Amino acid sequence: MPESESVGGGKPVEVTGSLPKQVYKNILLEVAVANMWVPLMSGAIGTGYLLLLGASEFEFGLLVSIGSLAGISAPIFSYLVDRYRDKKKLTLLCSLPVRLSQFILAALPLLMYYKILPKPLLLYLVVTVAMSFVNVFVGQAWFSWLGDIIPEKQRGHYFARRNVMGGAVGMVFGVLGGLFLDGYSNKSLAFTGLFFFGSVFAILDYYYLRRLPAAPIQPPAKEPFSMEAIPKKMLEVSKDRNFTKLVWFNAAWTFGMTLIGTYQNMYLIKELKMSYTLINIYAIVSIVMGLVTMTFWGRIADRHGNKPVMLITGNILSITPFLWAFMAYANWLLAVIYFVAGACWSGFNLASYNLMLKIAPREKRASYMAFNTIAVAAAAAIAPAAGGAILSGIGSYKLDLYFFKFGNYQLLFVLGVLGRFFPSVFLRQFKETGEGDINSVGLLVRTEAAEFINSALSFALVPFSFISNAVEEVVPTGIKKRIWKRKKK
Repeated sequence: MPESESVGGGKPVEVTGSLPKQVYKNILLEVAVANMWVPLMSGAIGTGYLLLLGASEFEFGLLVSIGSLAGISAPIFSYLVDRYRDKKKLTLLCSLPVRLSQFILAALPLLMYYKILPKPLLLYLVVTVAMSFVNVFVGQAWFSWLGDIIPEKQRGHYFARRNVMGGAVGMVFGVLGGLFLDGYSNKSLAFTGLFFFGSVFAILDYYYLRRLPAAPIQPPAKEPFSMEAIPKKMLEVSKDRNFTKLVWFNAAWTFGMTLIGTYQNMYLIKELKMSYTLINIYAIVSIVMGLVTMTFWGRIADRHGNKPVMLITGNILSITPFLWAFMAYANWLLAVIYFVAGACWSGFNLASYNLMLKIAPREKRASYMAFNTIAVAAAAAIAPAAGGAILSGIGSYKLDLYFFKFGNYQLLFVLGVLGRFFPSVFLRQFKETGEGDINSVGLLVRTEAAEFINSALSFALVPFSFISNAVEEVVPTGIKKRIWKRKKK
């Protein structure tokens, strides 16, 4: 097929104006199907899968770290993406093997159960590391493709709606996956069955990915490919001092987030003995809050900039790891954490993605993303291994604080608070075109949040108001008068 032709049909769309309704519908369908397979093979379920394969805390962190190291290949892939004219075709060619590889992961618990492969972690490592490198390539092409399709001034609106759709579907399938696992005593067969269903949905998602339109074909790069040119491109990007401040923030934030985030589900499963169903039901709180607040954050980001949204939500998210340290004494804190985190993560992720699209020049978008990806990948590779080393190093030691005893997980969570507060230093130095004043935006957010809480309370009190009115209508007037007279006496 000639490079100028689109794979899967569909005419290229321009980035000006609004998206055609059919294109918008296809984007929502694609993300809906994607969130049918991802929740079945990641999160708490993914953590339980690795525990089933025999991974310890340190091995778990090491596996995550090795997979994250694939990000170092981002500069090479970005160079190829920049030179490739049809980003849709490139995305489709690379994403298919990633989806097919999910069937291999589905087979591992079954092979271990029948002792065909007693120690499957090595094969898991080979498959996931290989697909991690391919995923970096897919991410580069997908980022550039989607950035060319969606109009810049409406990205907050479109990505908010896209995230709402994905969150709603992911919420349902996450709980269904948990119910499926908890319903079987033989976890090896249960994980195989669940991952098989996830793999089928992954192939279905590929079908809907093909239905998305191609972006206008860009002219091919004139310069020939050479390994020597890649460092030059990265050096060129590094001269954008404003962008490097954002990259420093992303790397530092990823380190702080991954240091503890990698082990939160493991803590719930191993230490608190929570079922997969209960964990995913708690997660519904986070998803619902994300769905409720997504359009609000999208509107704020479009009007006042992405940086204020990231600062406000990031500062709040920096407090939540401290609450994790006390969850052993009050499991209901998980609902509080997910309530706050869901409302904030929706805004942070939306603004972060929009900001990368906004600041990266269109003709160099893949190179800019590669520079960011390699920094973030380095942080994401170091943090899980560091977290696993900390957990293994602390071991069974417990810090006795009279009323509370902090073990290795709790101490790691407290350390994570510092890891999330520190990165804001870099973000404050970054300058976004058209950014609003952080204090003014903060005041606006507090005001609207207060109005939302008042509206929610009013809605919650509606049943009581209805009962009161019903009593007023049912109780005879004479009885009400006698009651009133007794109160006056």
